[in-house]
Amino acid sequence: MKSIHHIPPHEFWYQTPAGWASEAGGTTGSGEKPELSYYATNIGELRQAIEESGDRPKRIWIGGLIDASGGVPYLNRQDQSRRGRIFIGSNTTLMGIDENARFVESALIIQDVSNVIIHNIYIENPVDVDPQFEEGDGWNAEWDGLSIIRAQHVWVSNVTFSDGRFTMDMYKTVDGWKYVQHDGSLDIKRASDYVTVSHCVFTLHDKTILIGHSDNNDEEDAGKLRVTFHDNLFTRVVQRTPRVRFGNVHLFNNVFDNDVADPIYKYQYSFGIGKDSRTLSELNVFNVKGQTVACRLFKGFGGEYLSDSGSVFNDTTADLNACGFNTTSVVRPPYDYFPQWDLTPEFVDAVRRSAGNMLDYRVLV
Repeated sequence: MKSIHHIPPHEFWYQTPAGWASEAGGTTGSGEKPELSYYATNIGELRQAIEESGDRPKRIWIGGLIDASGGVPYLNRQDQSRRGRIFIGSNTTLMGIDENARFVESALIIQDVSNVIIHNIYIENPVDVDPQFEEGDGWNAEWDGLSIIRAQHVWVSNVTFSDGRFTMDMYKTVDGWKYVQHDGSLDIKRASDYVTVSHCVFTLHDKTILIGHSDNNDEEDAGKLRVTFHDNLFTRVVQRTPRVRFGNVHLFNNVFDNDVADPIYKYQYSFGIGKDSRTLSELNVFNVKGQTVACRLFKGFGGEYLSDSGSVFNDTTADLNACGFNTTSVVRPPYDYFPQWDLTPEFVDAVRRSAGNMLDYRVLV
């Protein structure tokens, strides 16, 4: 039996984030020289590494497919809750050793912890085997690909989120309602703070990113939920990239490739502006086939504050500050950042090529 402490030959990797995750002491995960290192190739090995290490600084390399179900289908919501959730501890770097590091049938959760880096993995959004019916709203799923809950200092880097094998056109109809079996790709909620999401791919999904889960959670969320998104690719997604309540969200140099007539994932909007939120958009690229009205990139959900600078809509500079939102009360964040100002086709292609779980740290000997 192989040891989870035996790491295959690999290139050194240690970086720290830009954006909000760099503030208030920064985000280092395992640190440059972790106390513990692991290599997990299945769910049993991963759970062993998590349990053994606790909150000590550790790097957990992922090699291959992690299936939280262990290949045994979930029976119901209780069974999926018990076996399908993976809780990540403080002071952790969880990273794929190459592009084959993938999570399926899994809900990753960063909850009540701090200082976590998730890097170079693929997350297939989990399929809820037992959605619950809500009167007037229909069937609703429970599980997200990655949930950040009451956590601080989190960096999500080069992660691909996708519905993968089970796309939304495969939903059946039950009692006259669509039997929805996906929730979100990424949820950041309940006073989570100092989060950066960079060089990720979000694809093949409906309700993609939620920041702040309820209009009634102001006591916990006000002044928190500070999140940066940069150099991400959003392609073939419907909505919520992101949908924000209370948060202070900064987005720069992201690329949005979508289509209102997509055969499965018909685009609706990009930014959802909710209660007491502040959204600063800078130098983003919106390519939306079939959409001619720039202000339809945004949708109001009781929010007032959105400011844009330098973004491009369908290859032209658009006045995205003429969409009815308050642009003067959105301030620049306190950190230094260095965006690409010239949004050339070459830059857009570079974002597409460098996003997601496409890195290979293995060293062949």
